[in-house]
Amino acid sequence: PVPLQLHRRLLYDDNRGVGEPLVELGADKLGLVIRGHHLLLLEPLESAADGHRLLAQEMFMAPATVLTPNHHPDPPKLQQFSALRQELPPNIHLLTLMPEDPGTVLLRLEHQFERGESRNRSQPVTIDLL
Repeated sequence: PVPLQLHRRLLYDDNRGVGEPLVELGADKLGLVIRGHHLLLLEPLESAADGHRLLAQEMFMAPATVLTPNHHPDPPKLQQFSALRQELPPNIHLLTLMPEDPGTVLLRLEHQFERGESRNRSQPVTIDLL
């Protein structure tokens, strides 16, 4: 990994909507420090979407670790659950799985690749929900 520093500061208004110079000093008056991940993928145009679409989804939707005190005398044994009989194809993303009414859920799936964006993953997909 190569460190990359981004700093936003304009001494004069650039006439792009802020209406004033952009000087964000932060709480310590030394300037804001932004930390993040920047990845550079060097791929041929034909396969670029295959790399960046799935990687971006993986980074954006990365699981968060949450630690809480355990006050339950008999903690649940189930650590993971899936209602799927088989894994979704890699070009399909589970967008929403939300309770609607008692006994019903809203399920929304999205195809992550535009037509012609990827040789293999832009193809139509059929999913059996039963």
